[in-house]
Amino acid sequence: MDRLDRFSIWAIVILIIGSSALISHHVGETKPGQNIQQKMTTSVNTAAISDIESNSNDIKRLIEGNNLSRAEILVKELVQKYPFEGEPRMLMGDIFMRRQDPVNAILEYKEAVDLNPDYLDKKTSLFQGKKLNIAVKEAIIEIEKRIKADPDDKLMKKYRKDIYYLQRKIAGGCA
Repeated sequence: MDRLDRFSIWAIVILIIGSSALISHHVGETKPGQNIQQKMTTSVNTAAISDIESNSNDIKRLIEGNNLSRAEILVKELVQKYPFEGEPRMLMGDIFMRRQDPVNAILEYKEAVDLNPDYLDKKTSLFQGKKLNIAVKEAIIEIEKRIKADPDDKLMKKYRKDIYYLQRKIAGGCA
C-alpha cells in the first residue's frame, strides 16, 4: 500500500466516525409524542375540511336558490366553528355579492384570502381571482360614490384602503 491508499482509508474511517456521531447526536432530539400530535392535527384538519366541503355545497345551493338568510346562518356557524378557514369567509362574500353589497363582500373576501392565499393562485383548484377582480371593481365604484357624497367618511376611506390592499394581492397572485 502506498501513501495515497493509507490516506484514503483514514479519510473514510474519519467520515464514518463523524457521520455516526452526528446521527447518534440527532437521534435523541425527536420526541415520541410529536408524531402523535402531528397525526391528530392532520386528522382534525381533514375532518374540518370534509365538514366545510359538505356544508359549503349546501350553502352554495341555498345561495343559488336565493335563500340568503338560511345560507348566512349556516355560514356564520361555520365561521364560528372554523375561524381559521377561508371557505366560510368566501361564502359570506358570495352572499353579500348576491345582496348587491360589494363593499362588505370585499371585506369578507379579504379575510378569506388572508386565511388562504390559494384563492389567488391559478394553479390550484381554489382559484377565485376572476370573481374577486369583478367584486373589487364593483366595490371601488360603490366606495367612490359614497366618498363623493360624504368626503369626510372615515369608514369608507378605511374600506377603500382594504379594497386597494385586496387589489394589490390579486395583482400579485401566482400566475
